[in-house]
Amino acid sequence: MDGEQPLLGKTILNTRGISAAAEFSKKISAAGGISIEIPLLTFQKPKDSTFIGDTIKNLHTYEWLIFTSKNGVDFFFDFYDQIVEKGTEKIPMPKIAVVGTKTEKALLKKGFKPELVPDEFIAEGLFESLRPYVKKGDLFLLARGNLSRSYLVEELTNRGALVTDLIVYETAGDSHGKDRLIELLKEKQIDIITFTSPSTVKQFYKMMEQTKWEQWTQQVIFACIGPETSKAAKQLQIPIHICPKNYTTDHLLTEIIDFLQTQGGE
Repeated sequence: MDGEQPLLGKTILNTRGISAAAEFSKKISAAGGISIEIPLLTFQKPKDSTFIGDTIKNLHTYEWLIFTSKNGVDFFFDFYDQIVEKGTEKIPMPKIAVVGTKTEKALLKKGFKPELVPDEFIAEGLFESLRPYVKKGDLFLLARGNLSRSYLVEELTNRGALVTDLIVYETAGDSHGKDRLIELLKEKQIDIITFTSPSTVKQFYKMMEQTKWEQWTQQVIFACIGPETSKAAKQLQIPIHICPKNYTTDHLLTEIIDFLQTQGGE
């Protein structure tokens, strides 16, 4: 394959949400590939944000604020900025821990720097890094989506921490692209399907459940980010060929390129 365009001639299904899809598509295009964007998820603010507002006003009482996704950062600071604008003073921020580099970048854009970023970009890795700082009775605030795992809440609580589980955004399946996706798969127009969360896997399966998707994707390469996404796929009998050790889209793309080069670009 061309060294500068290792994805030349390959069509990749980008299933990320609308706001995140563009960045991934640019990387695919830069490597010579064709990105087809069909978002499988949509994200929105909870209808009732009273508890969120009250919690943010009391941020100063927490030892740690934890983010496990870029979405968590973005939605949290939408609420935070609204409250700060209404008030007369900035709200003091506790120490912040984030799950990975993508979440860290989102936080830095908001003007805050995390105290802690684990080596392993999953909840287990974050908990292991936090473990030495967890004291009985300390207040922890976890800002997350409604479908994200409750692992951190459970583990921190088991260690004696008092955890506020703050749902700052809600994830819902997006089926608008179903007909288009079926047509593309039927016509064998997709070479690689990417999943970036367990929720995207489940939504793909839900949309394809009553079709012959297994038959249509026999030659398709399935790539996912992280062990939880891979686990969700395997539970639904979706074969995973690529899963990088570092759970970012950059590493996912690198692994796809390496996989294709190992296969001789076939």
